[in-house]
Amino acid sequence: MTSSHRLIAISVFTTLGACRLAGPDELVGGVPHAAVGGDAGAGPVATNPNAAPEEVPTAPRLQTVACADPLAPEPSRMVDVPAGAFAMGCSPDVDQDCKADEKPGHTVMLGAFRLEATEVTQAQYHDCVLAGACLAPTCDWDPCGARAQHPVVCINRVDALAYCTYASKRLPTEAEWEKTARGEGGGKFPWGGDAVDCAHANLAGCVGGTEPVGIHPSGASPYGALDMAGNVVEWVSDVYDPAYYGAPQAADPAGPQPTAALGSYVGRGGGWNSTEIWQRASARDDYEGTYFKKTFGVRCAVSAPVP
Repeated sequence: MTSSHRLIAISVFTTLGACRLAGPDELVGGVPHAAVGGDAGAGPVATNPNAAPEEVPTAPRLQTVACADPLAPEPSRMVDVPAGAFAMGCSPDVDQDCKADEKPGHTVMLGAFRLEATEVTQAQYHDCVLAGACLAPTCDWDPCGARAQHPVVCINRVDALAYCTYASKRLPTEAEWEKTARGEGGGKFPWGGDAVDCAHANLAGCVGGTEPVGIHPSGASPYGALDMAGNVVEWVSDVYDPAYYGAPQAADPAGPQPTAALGSYVGRGGGWNSTEIWQRASARDDYEGTYFKKTFGVRCAVSAPVP
């Protein structure tokens, strides 16, 4: 962001307080309802009185101002994924932990694309908030301090779409995400078949929260993408259908169309609170697009230019 853009953004947010440090209760799932800034939502009114805080779509947004000593966030590094076929879904020949919604394994053809090598950081997302293109998260928000290089979390699917649009990118499809994670051959994990441990990925039992992006080089995918397992689950563009692999599109699948019965979205990549089975490259799960989860973040894609 240029100096002039920052000055404009600062003027927009003059009514807001200082950057807020995440509290320890927020690391275990609580969404605070006290800090409501100028970019806040409509207030914490849950339609289900028994809903978890992260499932309240009207949870308030946290306060955001320009950092007192700003460091320009590093531009996202992109990995190139060439056009070609890959093995999508789960095959018992490779993985004995296949779930029903990952079967059958099938071959998918994709055009060339690029995917961010790491998850979007709090510092990167902060620029989008200051530019007025994104709303602040609902929890665990410290873009000016120790978590600046951690993945942004507590954003819903609309927030993820807004950030990717701001960055002149888009959400990856589920197929693009999986090919980047496992390569053409369909490995069980991004790094191959070796078991998961805290050296490969930040999963349940490691640190109990997010870590800075990209600090597990041994967990890199065949194309060099990092944290495709662990750290945070990532929004992708597809609507979730547990039976979709039964009749998949063979080329550039974009997922099923939303219907009254299909209204949730796919999350990929197993987060810091996910066990080993969810770190597998074929693992998929469904989430309401309105959820603000402490284990949920985003990375963006672009279509490769036609040569």
